[in-house]
Amino acid sequence: MTFLGRFLSLFNGGMRAYKVQDVKREARIGVTAKNFQELLVKGCQKLKLDPDEVTVVIEDDGTEVTDDAFFKKLPAQTVFVFLREGEKWRGAGALIHDALSKLYNATRKNEIAGQIRDLLAAEDAPEKIHIISQYLEMMETNSSSENRNDHEDWFEGLNKKYKTKSEVMRHNAQTRIRSYYVTAKDQIEKEAEGDHKYYLSDLLDELYEKLKKSDFQGTYFDRSAASKDRLCDKGGWFKCQGPFDSPSCDKYHTINPYASKGYRQLFGLWNLDHIIEKSREVIPTLIEAAKNKPKHKNLKPDAVYKLLFTRDNLKLVQVGCHKKAARTSGKCKWQDFCT
Repeated sequence: MTFLGRFLSLFNGGMRAYKVQDVKREARIGVTAKNFQELLVKGCQKLKLDPDEVTVVIEDDGTEVTDDAFFKKLPAQTVFVFLREGEKWRGAGALIHDALSKLYNATRKNEIAGQIRDLLAAEDAPEKIHIISQYLEMMETNSSSENRNDHEDWFEGLNKKYKTKSEVMRHNAQTRIRSYYVTAKDQIEKEAEGDHKYYLSDLLDELYEKLKKSDFQGTYFDRSAASKDRLCDKGGWFKCQGPFDSPSCDKYHTINPYASKGYRQLFGLWNLDHIIEKSREVIPTLIEAAKNKPKHKNLKPDAVYKLLFTRDNLKLVQVGCHKKAARTSGKCKWQDFCT
């Protein structure tokens, strides 16, 4: 948040503007709130709903909001859908897929015309058409602009040293990968004991050198990078890769953080998730390897690097698809880290 934004936030008591609507999308109403409870109360008053029977989700992807910790990470002007008991909201991506799938499967002009008539005649046609228009609006943003001078609003609150969007996104990717190294190092220093700690210290140094050579995997979020090295397309569109235990995302979560400041901030809620968990499995198994390895064998930095920092064990996951529950262990053995 910029200095001006912080000043205004203090001046108005932390209030920010949001939008609320019900599942039928018959009305979209602006409200101001400084916390989630206030949003819930005001939203229910505007929509004439019972706060005790309402579930609040983000319009864009259907992620449920239940507390201040998550609510305060969302940007101003976020749209919230208030659901009554029994109502469901799968998110804009899924609805667009449903709305357009009819047209995609049509093969002749008459069939296309018929599909369009069916779409417009459906009870939820206004809902689908509105969502499509929202996505078109995102596509019509200044996402293609790359330089700071061409899209100053996108860079609001960022260090003046950044001159392009790709530089910012590259830094964001590097920050995440660095955090994985730091937390792995902290866990090793805390949990490792005895002489084997020496082997782990050497391995950490090797991992750091490999990370420096890869520029801390900054290409992951950089749309200007080679296609094999980035997680987005050349326009900056990212697709959710689904939960750790699924081959793909069935909710069609997509985002383009290059489109606007708001989408850049929302992208910060997406996770680079370890399929085989870093803190619960990879690091404990590595420590076990340092303890048990025969004297004539060495630890394998390449194997550790692959699990901690590469797409072999990382999935880009929208927050609604991020499962935090413990996973089945035993997917890597200490022998895997010895050579």
